[in-house]
Amino acid sequence: MAPSSLTQLTTDISKADLEIIKDIYFSSFPESERRPWEQIVSPAASGEPTLYGIICDGRLIGMATLWHFDRFVYVEHLAVSNKLRNGGTGTAALRRILEIAGDKPVVIEVEPPTADDPMASRRIGFYRRNGFEIIDRSYVQPPYSAGQPEVSLYLMSTTPFPPHVATSTLHKRVYRKGN
Repeated sequence: MAPSSLTQLTTDISKADLEIIKDIYFSSFPESERRPWEQIVSPAASGEPTLYGIICDGRLIGMATLWHFDRFVYVEHLAVSNKLRNGGTGTAALRRILEIAGDKPVVIEVEPPTADDPMASRRIGFYRRNGFEIIDRSYVQPPYSAGQPEVSLYLMSTTPFPPHVATSTLHKRVYRKGN
């Protein structure tokens, strides 16, 4: 069977699986693109973000953190184990996220392509193949915590979506900046 038919997302995560997720999280995202781990496993009173384990063929293979807003779903993090990349599991996990989102647009942040990071172009291509389009090339991710830099990123969405609405919501709710 193809990974898409076997891949599921779950919020029922054991302590052992949480350690695997932590390893995937820290190995997949640079420090400037990670929120403190405690905020992943013990979200604020608002219940955000929601941590999902990606399960394929009965075993944990990745993780995702989603924010469920009134107008869109934001994928803060999506990562599959390094050993299982390029095998269709990321696409299968993304399809499950789109199912969870239902009729709402799904918004993501991605690194812009640079000569120093050829993987950025591949990631953008991955999301484009899965129905996303760039909606803002001038987006700036505020730092997660003091001492970290802002990060210039692109915003992508599954449907045309006003970038100013996405930016305002992300800055206010995810990064706790502004009013």
